[in-house]
Amino acid sequence: MLNIRVASLEDAIEIAFLKNHIVASTDFYLRTKDEPKEKADDYRKKMMKKQESGGLTIVAEYEGQVVGFLSFSRPTFAKVNHTGSFGMGVNQEFCHMGIGSELLAYLISWASHQKGLEKICLEVFSHNEIGIALYKKFGFKIEGKQIKQVKITNNQYADLVYMSLFL
Repeated sequence: MLNIRVASLEDAIEIAFLKNHIVASTDFYLRTKDEPKEKADDYRKKMMKKQESGGLTIVAEYEGQVVGFLSFSRPTFAKVNHTGSFGMGVNQEFCHMGIGSELLAYLISWASHQKGLEKICLEVFSHNEIGIALYKKFGFKIEGKQIKQVKITNNQYADLVYMSLFL
């Protein structure tokens, strides 16, 4: 059974492990498998900083195992504090089970109750067609892109696509 919940600081271990697993098995993150791996202590600090500034980290658990996460941040500057952005990941072995949809639904519901929050933003690589389709399903619109912003291999590039949803 799938359970979506707010992450505890103890979840940083499993989230960091999952992020490193995703980096090793896909090319949808900026980090490459050859770069230093994310450490649980570093991620725990990021979680605390996000929470202090109105952010949120949630996890998807399947049979007690963290199989997905979503991390949302809000900027502290007054002129952009009506916005926030997120990143997410799902273990490849659990894709196509609706986990990404459940994480997004939770975020949007939560965000709609946050004082002053008007817009959710994200960045996604142009070749992540499944991710883009998921975001569009939830009403996110493409706002722009940076051409060849991400170098996947020596001869392969991806655009960085900017999407948003107004609450």
